[in-house]
Amino acid sequence: MNKYQAPTRFVGKNSKYHETCASTNSLGFQEALEYQLPDGFAWIAGHQTDGKGQRGNKWLAQPNENLLVSYLLKPQDQQASNQFYLSKAISIGILEGLQKWAKNTILEELPIKIKWPNDIYLEEQKIAGILIENNFQAGQWNFCIVGIGININQTEFDNLRASSLKKWTQSPFKIDIQDIFNPISVEIENYYQLFLSNNFEEIDKVYHQNLFRLQTKELFEDEIGVFSGKIIRVNPNGHLVLEKSNEIKVYDLKELSFIFSE
Repeated sequence: MNKYQAPTRFVGKNSKYHETCASTNSLGFQEALEYQLPDGFAWIAGHQTDGKGQRGNKWLAQPNENLLVSYLLKPQDQQASNQFYLSKAISIGILEGLQKWAKNTILEELPIKIKWPNDIYLEEQKIAGILIENNFQAGQWNFCIVGIGININQTEFDNLRASSLKKWTQSPFKIDIQDIFNPISVEIENYYQLFLSNNFEEIDKVYHQNLFRLQTKELFEDEIGVFSGKIIRVNPNGHLVLEKSNEIKVYDLKELSFIFSE
C-alpha cells in the first residue's frame, strides 16, 4: 500500500511506491517519457538494487531504512540557462524540510549545511545526496528527474563519511520515513516555486547562508595538491569561487576535493 501523499499542492502529492526497483531515477525517467504525469509526481522505493549517485557513483542504502525518492519537475524551457538555481532550490528544500522535522520532533535544529554543490552534511558527514537528470526534446527543456537519498535509520556505512538522523539523534526508535518525506516535499515545493517565479536572488541568499565552509580557512585539494583556502561563493553556473594564496580561483565539480580531519 502506498502511504506517501505529501500535504502539498503538487510536489509529492501523487506518487508510486515500489518495495524494490533498480533506481527511482531510472524508473522515473522512463515513466515520464511514456506517460503524461503531473508536475511533482514522485517515485519512492524501499530498496534500490542499482541506485545512482553523482559522477557515475552508486548510491548504496540498506533496504527500508532510508528515504529514496525521485520527483518529476517540469520547469519552463526559458529557465534552462539557470539550471543550477534549481539545484540550489532543491538542496535548500531538503535542508529546510529536515530542520522542520527536527524542530517538531527533537525540538532543536540540526547542525546541517549544504556542501557544494548540493549534498547535505550533518556536521562533517553526508546525510543526503541529490542527482538531477534532465530531458531535452527538440532543444527544449522537457522535464527533469530529481533523485534524493536521505539517510534516516541506517547506522552502518562501511567506512563512508556518512551519518543518519537515527545515528545522530541516538533515537532508540525507528524514525517513520513518511515523517521525513512530507516536510521535504513541502519545502522543495516552496523553493521550486521561487525558482519558477525567477526569484533567483532569494534562492542564492538562502543557499549561501547555509553553505558548508563558507568564508572559513579549510583544507582542499586540487590538481597541484593540498592547500588552505577559503570559499567565497558559488557562482550562477555552479562553480566554486575560492580564495587560494591570495588569488581567486574558480573550480568545477571534478577539479576540487574537500579534505576532512579524521
